[in-house]
Amino acid sequence: MSQVYFLPKEKIDRLASFLLQAGLPQVISGKNKVALKIHFGSSGHQNHIPPELVEPVVEIVRKQKGQPFLTDTNVLYRGERDNTFSHLEVVWSHGYQKLKAPSLIAGGFQGNEEIEVRLPGKSHPAYLAREFGYFEALVALTHFKGHLLSGIGGTIKNLGMGCASRKGKFAMHASVQPAISRSQCNGCGKCVKNCPAQAITLKEKKAWIDPARCFGCAQCVHICPAQAIDIPWSSTSSSQFQERLAFYAGAVLSLFPGKFFAVNYLLNITPNCDCLRKPGSPLVPDIGVLASFDPVAIDQASAYLVKETTGQSWPAGVDKFQKVWPNCPYQVQLEEAEKLGLGSRKFQIETF
Repeated sequence: MSQVYFLPKEKIDRLASFLLQAGLPQVISGKNKVALKIHFGSSGHQNHIPPELVEPVVEIVRKQKGQPFLTDTNVLYRGERDNTFSHLEVVWSHGYQKLKAPSLIAGGFQGNEEIEVRLPGKSHPAYLAREFGYFEALVALTHFKGHLLSGIGGTIKNLGMGCASRKGKFAMHASVQPAISRSQCNGCGKCVKNCPAQAITLKEKKAWIDPARCFGCAQCVHICPAQAIDIPWSSTSSSQFQERLAFYAGAVLSLFPGKFFAVNYLLNITPNCDCLRKPGSPLVPDIGVLASFDPVAIDQASAYLVKETTGQSWPAGVDKFQKVWPNCPYQVQLEEAEKLGLGSRKFQIETF
């Protein structure tokens, strides 16, 4: 059974003391480069973690002589966070530049600078953003909410999807290569010139992908000026996706033995991910903040607290995420992560 520490929303002004008691300093040794893995949010709403609630983490790391910085990776789909420049504009617009910590978008401008990490007993590697191989400690700062494919978006998703290279993100989402709409393709050949696998050619003045050569980096999705190439999201089931999330989270954690700490912010808990322009209205009132060394236990405890909180549509005792996403049983990722040895679904909450 794993320990999960809980700070009720009424005591949010005591966040620094809470994090000290929960054990954050234990993962920092001297001048460690400490990655604060975060989602910087999206324009159009305020679902990101407020900078003032990240500041205590930064201050604690600095007091322990660590070197903190905020980090995330560019997204797979088209949008404001699909390249480093516009991603950093989001960082700036949401006020994170005011913290005494730099921001790093890992994985390179195109999201293809990666390392391969293998787990024992697994035949295939995980593809992670290259910089995660250089960091010395990792603190996951996660806005806990729902997700249309994984049911919940917690620490496991923050690690698994958030630390992957573009190729890794594609591997988690889809079982085949990118799909080309022949009606939209204008035959410009830009994808042909930029395909690192030389898997794309023009046939009858339209792009064609050789499935034997394509290794799923998804670069073509982003460089196509006609937006004729897209990701076949439907090729992956929720269970497949969640199992891959857990596998990738395990690959990330394998790089930080004894140097990992998780913080889940149970505030503004919406049914949808922060990536969307309209993630929806909160399912329940703000609950507080959880902290743990165990990524599985903290997500399980977070889901439990949401379940036991009365919401606008459902009373305490009803699993809100299962109601919103009945075809996405979020327990799959927790069970798979537990099987991989990432933590325990059994938890004990200690209230601060």
